[in-house]
Amino acid sequence: MNIFVLLIPLLFVSLPLAFSESSNVGDIYWKQEIISSNSFVDIYVHDDDMNKKEYPNFADKFTISVWSDSSTDGLEIPVVETGVYSGIFKGRVFIADSGDTAKNRLVSIPGDTVYAKYVDFTMPDGSTSNIFSAAIVKISGQNMNSLLDQIDPKFRMSKSIEKVPVWIKNNAGWWANGDIDDDSFVQGIQFLIKENILEVDSTISSEKNDKIPPWIKNNAGWWAEGQITESDFLSGINHLVKTGIISISQNSIESVSDSIVSECQSIKSNYKRLNCEKEIKQNLEFTEFKKSSDRYDVGSISYYYPGIGNFGNEFEISSSGQAMLRLRILAENTSNEVVSLKCTGPSICNYDVWDGSKAFKYAGMDFVSGQIPINPGTSVIFNMMFGPNIGYGGNQFEYDSSKNYNFRVNENFGTIEIPLKIE
Repeated sequence: MNIFVLLIPLLFVSLPLAFSESSNVGDIYWKQEIISSNSFVDIYVHDDDMNKKEYPNFADKFTISVWSDSSTDGLEIPVVETGVYSGIFKGRVFIADSGDTAKNRLVSIPGDTVYAKYVDFTMPDGSTSNIFSAAIVKISGQNMNSLLDQIDPKFRMSKSIEKVPVWIKNNAGWWANGDIDDDSFVQGIQFLIKENILEVDSTISSEKNDKIPPWIKNNAGWWAEGQITESDFLSGINHLVKTGIISISQNSIESVSDSIVSECQSIKSNYKRLNCEKEIKQNLEFTEFKKSSDRYDVGSISYYYPGIGNFGNEFEISSSGQAMLRLRILAENTSNEVVSLKCTGPSICNYDVWDGSKAFKYAGMDFVSGQIPINPGTSVIFNMMFGPNIGYGGNQFEYDSSKNYNFRVNENFGTIEIPLKIE
């Protein structure tokens, strides 16, 4: 029995087994317990009940509260589901050591405790529960353990993003009972690792085993029955990665994604089937794009640039001597509002290439109607080409090997220069 026959109907159609109607207790946790000033930090909520499934091709979202010792009034920020049916929701807040607390910007000085609160309205007994998590803003050069020890232990219960959706526990039980085979279980876990639903130690040893040890299957069965903790189960998965039983190479990503995309063919509706395939491929592309890129934060947008020669970023000089630069950049909206990237024409565009003395305007781009709106918690990839002068306020791109070229962002929410490293 192939695990993807089980997983994909659960993920993309009706989820008859993955999310039952019974309620469970939610959880909230910061990605790190020690966070840095003037940086973004992620917050996660894990609650399968909040996967409403009202819109089969879209992730759900809701709001949580965050505050700090310095900003007691705090903020309401959105958390967006990491996958259509993951039951894991991610939010992001910028920790600033000065200024005002507003939008997704929380003022917190070094040594502050920062808090997050999730109100679980779907407790098993029908009640409502306030669930908290806390972290500490790092003081440079100081050991933070004493401050961490002052946090209420129940606020530190969840210390990482290694949170496993309930439907994976179902699959572990099926595997332990012999309802699915070893290869199917390994392929399913492999996909979840690549999608960052599971975060494990990816340091692979030279040792290579071909068979899953019996104790791993025992662990899966005990975990499915609640006899051991999630951490114990994840330790077993770490063992599979270290010994090479689960591969996490680029080739393995492609082979797994191909298997999963093939399962979309079972969806009868053409519209839903195409959306199923598009979402899987797009999520995989975005994940790999960001892993291979340098990140540049500008206001509520994070730009990712992987460098020339990667993901469609190219530089060449044509036979006629014309320099041609093609850029492909990912932009991620980390705020709780829709943000638009704007470029209406070569002469009116918030993006150009700068060589230190001259600005070069694009010769081609894919901004629709002069802007790209990005919804909260989502990403887009945009393309721009610099080369011959197309008019309308443009100019010809010129290359000089003695100069450094930067991609300039000059939006109303912020400015930055991204080194292109053209060689």
